[in-house]
Amino acid sequence: MMLGQLGFSCSSCSDASSLEACKDLALLPSARVPTLDCEFEELSLAKARRDRGMSPDSAKELAGSCAAGRRQALMVSRVTTEGCCDGSLMQGDVVLRVGGQPVTRPRDVERAMQNCREVDGEDVVWKVLRARKTVETRVRPSSRGSDGTEHFIVFNGLVLRPTLRAVAERGGPALPHTLPGKGLYFWYVFPGSPANTFGVLAPGWLVQVNDEPTTSVERLLELVEAGAFRGCEWLRCHTMDSDGRPTVHALQADTVFWPTMGLTRTRQESGDALCWVRREYEV
Repeated sequence: MMLGQLGFSCSSCSDASSLEACKDLALLPSARVPTLDCEFEELSLAKARRDRGMSPDSAKELAGSCAAGRRQALMVSRVTTEGCCDGSLMQGDVVLRVGGQPVTRPRDVERAMQNCREVDGEDVVWKVLRARKTVETRVRPSSRGSDGTEHFIVFNGLVLRPTLRAVAERGGPALPHTLPGKGLYFWYVFPGSPANTFGVLAPGWLVQVNDEPTTSVERLLELVEAGAFRGCEWLRCHTMDSDGRPTVHALQADTVFWPTMGLTRTRQESGDALCWVRREYEV
């Protein structure tokens, strides 16, 4: 199995106790990155003038900032509840300026925020069109971890990890296993694996195997190590897609070619570098 299919560029380690085999996988500690707790959509300047009350001067200024004749503005389509933008920005706000600069693309916003924060600190003044009135508001980005993978497992060809924050905030069913850092989310199914052969489609969540709920990576590994599936020729895998639709797949397990395998990011004893350690689990 190649880890390139999982987002890594080198072969998987063959021994869980061999850190030397993971030298090429050494990683820096998770970084903190600034992020805006909101989403944008494009709005044509014609609609902004007609439906939102944008002034001719603002439309002219934004048109001059548009690339390749796009003539678009940015409108806030969603604000994360209790995020740093909650209360500063509102759904439907049309962005006119960020830090004094006209912006028409998300990367323009990112560049303007970065430039202003380097000079003035955390808060950046935005000018937006709200309810046909031009208002100024101060916006502060959130500081979040890089949300990197710390631990994931391959179970019958399903690549499983806790739910990503970005996946949880995309919408869909609000259930305990779909919350950030919870549940068993799979975004990839290996071709030729039991999961692929018997019709499991990514993305989705693995919520139960046979009669056992699978609430986390740790819980699934507990079940595997306890022998809960030992001797089972067939496994009933209960999955849920991103729209909340449940499905039950009967998989014929193949522990020879598709053993349960885990990768964990851990710190080497010899220093501060982090590496990936591979381990196979006997079902």
